Amino acid sequence: MEITERNNFCRVFELPESYPEGFCFGGGKLVQFKMVDWFYPIPSGDIIFKQIKTWEEYELEMKPFLQDKVYVKPGRKYILITKFDKCFLFEGKL
Repeated sequence: MEITERNNFCRVFELPESYPEGFCFGGGKLVQFKMVDWFYPIPSGDIIFKQIKTWEEYELEMKPFLQDKVYVKPGRKYILITKFDKCFLFEGKL
C-alpha cells in the first residue's frame, strides 16, 4: 500500500504479559492490549517530496526512539501498527 498523508498514522500498543491458554474454539479468547501512543511515523517532507525510504529503514530509526519513551517498561513487548499495513515489534530495554 502506498504511504500518503491520509494514511500516515500509527498506534503503539503494549502487549500483555501473558496470554490465555488452551484452544480458541467458540469465538476466541479476549486479550487486552494497552494503547500507549500514536503518531505520524513517516516525516511529512518524505511524503510530499516523494523521498520515502524502505519500511525497514524507518523501523530501524523508530525502534531506539520508541525504546526511550517514558511509557516503555523494561522487558515488556510492544507492537507498532500503521494505517498503511506495516507493523513491527520491539521490547523495552532491560
